[in-house]
Amino acid sequence: MRRTDSRCGISMTEHKILVGTVGYTTAKRYVNTAVDVVELTEGRQIPPKKATAKRLREDTPGTVIFTAQMSRFLTDAPDPGITLPGDINAYGDFKVTKENIKLWAKNAAFARAAEAETLVLITPSSFTPSPVNLKKMETFLVEVDRDKLDVVWEPHGPWEAEQASEFAAVNGLILAVDPLRDDPPAGVTAYFRLGPFASMGSRMGVYDLERIADNISMFKKVYCLFDTTRSLDDARNLKKILAGEDLEEFI
Repeated sequence: MRRTDSRCGISMTEHKILVGTVGYTTAKRYVNTAVDVVELTEGRQIPPKKATAKRLREDTPGTVIFTAQMSRFLTDAPDPGITLPGDINAYGDFKVTKENIKLWAKNAAFARAAEAETLVLITPSSFTPSPVNLKKMETFLVEVDRDKLDVVWEPHGPWEAEQASEFAAVNGLILAVDPLRDDPPAGVTAYFRLGPFASMGSRMGVYDLERIADNISMFKKVYCLFDTTRSLDDARNLKKILAGEDLEEFI
């Protein structure tokens, strides 16, 4: 929450804005004192045990909330040498198998133990918007237990923004969007993910940060996660802009 910023015209008394980073890119003590949210990447391979999530939550200030990435093996065939329970060929491709469904459940259990309320599902560029793929994903999402968790979806590859937005809405997903590239779909909650291209190897400039802030004003609740080269700097600087601080302090 913040006061109204005359530059961005955002009254933060009506908005909940959570700014943070994808993963811990530097020492946790530095990140935890600077951000509102961290997207946990631990579950991107094989989700850790609930005990690990509980320790992570206990070691993190209550002011920082978590979102949690889902395992990529829901969509990708496991790499050689990866050990997973059951039939290794039953993973990936949104197959409705006991292995894939249990993997989803393990991700959800990890998120719950970390007191996260949001799962982040990333589909690779190989998962194209073909009718067959759309049906596979839709069928899989019906079969799994979301455990009252919000599910954010970030599609990679040749998805048209309108097509991805429509599919997300129909299937009860929050579409992850980079607001510097695509217009966020209308809704109450937005999930912004800013990737490495946005900063071109350096911290983001004021102009782009102000564009992000303008997009934030359209939603009641916004997650803004930086996966940029200098993600912690970018998160800190966006928070300064949202707080109406003098931009010259970090130019």
